[in-house]
Amino acid sequence: YGRLDAAHAEGALAELPAISVCLFGEPDVTVSAWVAALPGEGDAESREALAAAQVDGAVWRADELFASRPAVPPELDESPVPAWDLVPIGSYAFSPHQQAADLVYPVLASRGCPYPCFYCEVRARPRYIARSVDSVITELRALRDRFGARSVFMADPTFAIDKAWTLEFCDRLLALGWGDFRWSCMSRTDRVDDELLQAMAEAGCWNILFGIESLNPDALEGASKALDPATVAPAIAAAKRAGIETIASVMIGLPGDTPAGVERTVDQIIAMEPDFAQFFVLQIDAEEAPDGGRFLSDWTGAKHDFWGKVYAPESFDDVAQLEALRRRAFRRFYLRPRYVKGRLVALARSGEPVAQLTRAARGGLLALRMAAGQRIG
Repeated sequence: YGRLDAAHAEGALAELPAISVCLFGEPDVTVSAWVAALPGEGDAESREALAAAQVDGAVWRADELFASRPAVPPELDESPVPAWDLVPIGSYAFSPHQQAADLVYPVLASRGCPYPCFYCEVRARPRYIARSVDSVITELRALRDRFGARSVFMADPTFAIDKAWTLEFCDRLLALGWGDFRWSCMSRTDRVDDELLQAMAEAGCWNILFGIESLNPDALEGASKALDPATVAPAIAAAKRAGIETIASVMIGLPGDTPAGVERTVDQIIAMEPDFAQFFVLQIDAEEAPDGGRFLSDWTGAKHDFWGKVYAPESFDDVAQLEALRRRAFRRFYLRPRYVKGRLVALARSGEPVAQLTRAARGGLLALRMAAGQRIG
């Protein structure tokens, strides 16, 4: 199960005879329904198929053909609070620039994303669905009361798609008076404004990752990003005014981009002065390369930043060039005297200098390793 729709699930069954059932849709819904429907008797394949026939979001073998039931939008408010007591959450950590020096619990307030970015795995779930504010607040209460959570990552693919929902969420959080509670999220620069960012900051939001990917219009168009580059600088500046740290996320090797275009994007990102930046070499999970480029590697999940094949437009020479551009981007962003001075000033003004010094040291070492081209495991 996972990043599938009915067509992909059927294709998986056709290619892999050892698989008898593929589940798609929302896995926490389809898997639990399938397990509950498993009959107690019969051979394994028959039991699995009989159970799949009762699940919305399943494809299974029926003789030599395939049968399927379409997925339906789940009632997200009925999802229980995850059993975090069964997970050694202390063994997992976000990158330093996304972790506020304590345990971070992920929470999903919404699923899916309406944007068509071709490289993103969420494109397989284009329908945006959100939980009620009441449901999310109930989960946050449980995390705080049962697990002592003080830091949460709102793991929505694109937080703040619905401004009214987000403002209500912030109002509810603010009314709770949790002065020691903080949270972070991922969003787009065209989904935020001064009003929203100020409300988020007052409600405890301390960090936003903006998926920018490129400031080259040709690359954004080639990636179906549907982002106006003119929204990036105002969003970063507005977050800064609200007191929220920002992370600019950039991809190297998008369709339509060039080495010179990557350098210009890095120049512009540096001028906007986000608090952090991260740079990825593009990999794509696809059979055929997008027009105007080619694959430079076989499929791999152990190299670079994403699962898939390293892709590059024709204007790029090879993987070594992509990696060199990435290393150069990290060096240019993080090894500037102005940047180092700014981080030291922010550290001095922090209300928790020891925790923030630890975070800064970890982040600095990580950035140096990336700048040197070392693999980060």
